[in-house]
This record gives sequence, structure tokens and C-alpha cells, in this order.
Amino acid sequence: MHFKGTRFYIMQLIVSLISFLLYLQVEIVGGFQENVTYSSFNSSSSWLKRVVKNPRAIGCGNRPWICNEGDFPPRIKKRCCRNRCIDVTSDVNNCGFCRIKCPFTWQCCQGICIDTNMSPFHCGSCVRRCQPPSLCFNGMCGYAQPMPPWPFPPRPPKPPRPPYPFPPTPPRPQYPPFPRPPYQYPPRTPQPPCSPPPLL
Repeated sequence: MHFKGTRFYIMQLIVSLISFLLYLQVEIVGGFQENVTYSSFNSSSSWLKRVVKNPRAIGCGNRPWICNEGDFPPRIKKRCCRNRCIDVTSDVNNCGFCRIKCPFTWQCCQGICIDTNMSPFHCGSCVRRCQPPSLCFNGMCGYAQPMPPWPFPPRPPKPPRPPYPFPPTPPRPQYPPFPRPPYQYPPRTPQPPCSPPPLL
């Protein structure tokens, strides 16, 4: 009986100690959060106020070149849209340029709004092409279509080659020589030799 009473007393002591520690932790963390909130609502320190009189504005509105991330030409085409750097090659709310929204279920592929449910060049996602015999439907290549022949339909057989060497060509018939027509004019008479010119 005495042992059971001692055990009950020890359990009560442990429970009260745990509750006290929890209360103490809540008070410490709550005060810390109040200090943090107060300091965050309060402006920066007096030293910072003295050193920086005109602090730089946050965002890319006044500095759109920071969206290039130091690369020239930039690896990813980013623009400053609503004071934030946005990748305009893949963002559906800013596709190609700022504030150009793609229609519902369309995707922005390389800065162009494309219906990936029907496009054979972007089927289901960007730059996913369907093979030429199949079409894109519901974002799947060849959906509800018969399977194309594998890999291609058979080609017709080639015609047989002629024997080698080729047979000789038959000789052409010889035509008789054409008779030469007679002269239309009589031959010219010879002229006497010319005398030398007189001396002056």
C-alpha cells in the first residue's frame, strides 16, 4: 500500500514538471516571436539608415537586365513581368511576352501557345513528336487508331536485271549513195593575164 502511494506521488511530480517546462517553452518562444515581429515591423537599424540613404528598390522593375543572370546572350529568355523575372518561353500566364495568357489546357512551348491535345509536333507536352502515320488526339499519339504496320509496309519486288553484257545491236541497213546534182552554171572561161600598170 505504501509503495503504491509513493508511485502515485512520483507520477504527479513528473506530470507537473513536464507541464511547467512546456509553459516555460511557450513563454520563451512567444516572446522571441514578438521581438522578431516588432523588429521586422520596425525599420532597419540607425547605422543602416545613416549609411544607405536611398536604398535600392526590390525587384526588377528598375533593373530589367538582372533577369539575364549575367549571361549574354541569355540562356533562358526571361523578362521582367510585374516586377518579377519570368521565363516567357514556358509560362502560360506570360507566353512570349508579359501578360499574354494561353487558353485553358494549352501550354507555352518556346514562347508560343500550343494546343498539346491536338498538335502532332507537341503531343501531350512540348517538343514531343508523333511518328508520321499516327495523329495526336487527347495528348496521346495514335489514340484509338489501328496500329501501323511494323516497321514499314513491304516494298514491291525489284524488276530483274538484264543479262550482262548487253546483246549487240543489229547493224543498220546501208543506204545507196545519193546522186550528185549536175552543175547549174557552165564552167568559167580562163581570163588573160593582167598587164602591169604604166610608169609615171
